[in-house]
Amino acid sequence: MTHALHLSLTGRPVETSPSNYGGELAVAEALGLTFKEPAPLPPPLPRQPAQNFIARHWRGEFSLPRSYWINHLLLGAGVGATFGVLASLINKNAAEQPLLWLASLALTWSVITLFSTWAGIGVWRAASAYRRAGKRFWGGAAKTTIALGMLNLVYSILFVAIPQASGICEILAGDKRLAAHQFKVLNNGTVLDFSGGISFGTAKEFETMLKAMDNVRTVRLNSNGGRIAEAQKISDLIRARGLSTYVTQQCASACTIVFLGGKQRYLLSTARLGFHQPYFRGMTVNDQRVAIAREAARLQHFGLSNAFAQRANAASPSGMWFPEKSELLREHVVTMIVMPQPAKQAPVTAPVLQAAQAVYPGGAL
Repeated sequence: MTHALHLSLTGRPVETSPSNYGGELAVAEALGLTFKEPAPLPPPLPRQPAQNFIARHWRGEFSLPRSYWINHLLLGAGVGATFGVLASLINKNAAEQPLLWLASLALTWSVITLFSTWAGIGVWRAASAYRRAGKRFWGGAAKTTIALGMLNLVYSILFVAIPQASGICEILAGDKRLAAHQFKVLNNGTVLDFSGGISFGTAKEFETMLKAMDNVRTVRLNSNGGRIAEAQKISDLIRARGLSTYVTQQCASACTIVFLGGKQRYLLSTARLGFHQPYFRGMTVNDQRVAIAREAARLQHFGLSNAFAQRANAASPSGMWFPEKSELLREHVVTMIVMPQPAKQAPVTAPVLQAAQAVYPGGAL
């Protein structure tokens, strides 16, 4: 009898009971063949455990305590700390290199997602084995923890990672959300006028303008802000040249960082300075707390009091705090309040205004 008579439809050998041999025996006798009853098949070999650590955890072959406490939590903490340090080093000057920032963000979240999926599925399978062994409570508790962790991961990707990536892409695309900025050279090259948004790359443009202006003495500002890192670089350039800053309309948000870089800081009596909390898409509560502390320290570095720095960062990102003129003078945010010139008088530069115009004595306008 051929071996094919004892193959299942799947092609795998099967053990046939003696009652099924009748038809085969009749065929064999008709053909003059000797029918030999096949021997029973041996039991299937047990599944061999994986030798690879990653595969063993993935299959749930480790005990639940080891899978959960060591592979999931302890190893996860190590991976998180390692990539946290690397990301911190890479992102130290992230605002100056948005492409590197985006690559670092993508790598970090890819590792987080892959590790969390691997660790979570391994623990889930180990918990299933734990429940089959009769330890239903701890197996169920582990599964609940993993389910909550995966939900948190999905939330973080949707509301942290993706918004952050979107914000970085916005920078790379030219910060279209910010108002277009422009430079003007006034008063025979003694005044550089800047207006509009402070987008990525503005500091380089500003530096180029300064290099071409040997006689510049004052930077006139009219801006609602923009990128903090760019504003700080512009502020540093102004401070290095010993220039004065002058606001005739409004200087808000990151623009105030530029303004504070001036050696002498003039504010027209009808103009305003506005402060609020820093913001970037995808910021967590902890990110916001760190950013506020950093900006408060920045203001104190300019010589402002801690009380003023805290008040300046109390307004929400969507709001704005406009201090009274008296407070700006008292805190040395402004060195002089300049009264408007008569309509028929020819315009003069801010340093001339210092000598020609009356100084506002303080108080709300």
